[in-house]
Amino acid sequence: MLGMHRDAKGEKASFEFLRIAQTADGIVYFAQPGGRPPTPFKLTEATATRAVFENPEHDFPQRILYTLRDGQLCAREEGGTETPQEWCWAKR
Repeated sequence: MLGMHRDAKGEKASFEFLRIAQTADGIVYFAQPGGRPPTPFKLTEATATRAVFENPEHDFPQRILYTLRDGQLCAREEGGTETPQEWCWAKR
């Protein structure tokens, strides 16, 4: 699966390429914020409403969580020393 995330607020903008792939180690989420080299996060939990990808050796984030909540898809980055971040999207 391939994806792209973009944030824009005022004059500031950022983007991230992402990919989820089956590898020899299992299912892995590859994050590329700002187009930098990919960082792998291994799938550690998967249910009908939640997926958790982890890389405890990464500075931030160490976990990327996707949840279905109240009709919304929410993504959360957490772990390490930075403040967690969360985004939610709903169908229109």
